[in-house]
Amino acid sequence: MVQPIEKSAPEKPGRTKRRRRFGRVTTRKWPSGRRTWRATWVCQVERRRMSRSFESEKEAKDFLAELERRVISRAYEVPPTIQEAVQQDAEVAAAARPREVPTFVGYAEDVIERRFAAVLSDGAMGVQHAALRAWKEFFGPKGGRRAVRLDEITPAMLLDYRAWRAGHRNSLGGPVKPISPRTINADHAAMCRILNESVLDGHLDKNPIAGMKKLREVRRQRRYLTKEELGTLIAKCPEHFRPFVVTAAYTGARKGELTRLRWSDIDFESGKIALYRPKVGNADWIDMHPAVAAELKRLKASREEKLREEDKKLAPAEHVFLSRHGTPFVEIRRSWVLALKAAGLDGREGLTPHALRHSFATHYLQHGGAVTDLQQQLGHAELATTQIYAAAISGRRRATVMALEFEAPRVV
Repeated sequence: MVQPIEKSAPEKPGRTKRRRRFGRVTTRKWPSGRRTWRATWVCQVERRRMSRSFESEKEAKDFLAELERRVISRAYEVPPTIQEAVQQDAEVAAAARPREVPTFVGYAEDVIERRFAAVLSDGAMGVQHAALRAWKEFFGPKGGRRAVRLDEITPAMLLDYRAWRAGHRNSLGGPVKPISPRTINADHAAMCRILNESVLDGHLDKNPIAGMKKLREVRRQRRYLTKEELGTLIAKCPEHFRPFVVTAAYTGARKGELTRLRWSDIDFESGKIALYRPKVGNADWIDMHPAVAAELKRLKASREEKLREEDKKLAPAEHVFLSRHGTPFVEIRRSWVLALKAAGLDGREGLTPHALRHSFATHYLQHGGAVTDLQQQLGHAELATTQIYAAAISGRRRATVMALEFEAPRVV
């Protein structure tokens, strides 16, 4: 520990010993007439002589006195340089200033594009963008009112938003339908995620809507096709769309998993298909039914024949399923509607392309397949999701219900 520097003069008869002051102060007059004072002392931490300049003699002496006090109290630290002191003062002043909180819409738009776009699937990003469009209309500047800041979000404001959202649809296309609690809950979850990010960035101390209950959702009936209906759909399906329908019906894969499928993901020798599942963020190898293998081989041969006419080869990185225009599928709604109409199945409510996935799961379990195996085939992250299919076709439950009898007692 640094001790105060003391130097004693040679003792002389008749004089008492006097301690020398800690450091010294010197002055300097510049050609401009300006005068400064310098405090100089020996720092035993860095083992060298150090100095600091001041505008007045009092500041220099007070500085040395404070250093001496710290040495005596064993709290001495090397004082900062002028540049370091200026930086420290600036940091203290910045911390004391009121922090500038961004608007909710501006911050949400930045986080979605800068952070979420790199890690979320296309479907999840679609949910974020749909919520952002609604947020801009409700939380953005409107009617002379400025945009709502992050620190102005309250639970009551979320309740107002949910009531407003129930009557405002911002879909870019598709049929006009009322806003469901599921959609409002999706906006709620997206908003909660944005506010969690703002807490991590230091804009908020806590998430103001954390723990708020979502709306109760009515479980929709899962639509599926019978074997006869599936056979008719495949037979009547347009030529360019039939391979997609066959693969979806025999694998239960999601639409997004199939539209991104490439020829390098198909292994005809082992009878496997490599699926990347963006919804859960993993990849699986699933079994390929002979009907799927035959359909894909026919499709590949037809594609290769057309390319040979142009002196080209089928690249492994090319997409498997292409639209009528020869481009990878992005949206299959129109092709699906045409297929349903050709098979005489149009007009049935809830019969979307996802019904092929429900149909596969239903028939898989009806043929005695294990729920755990179905979970792996469908790529569900939770077994509870797969068990919904098992609950819907429980033969034991049906037998128990059919065995019930309620009769009035007979009068003898």
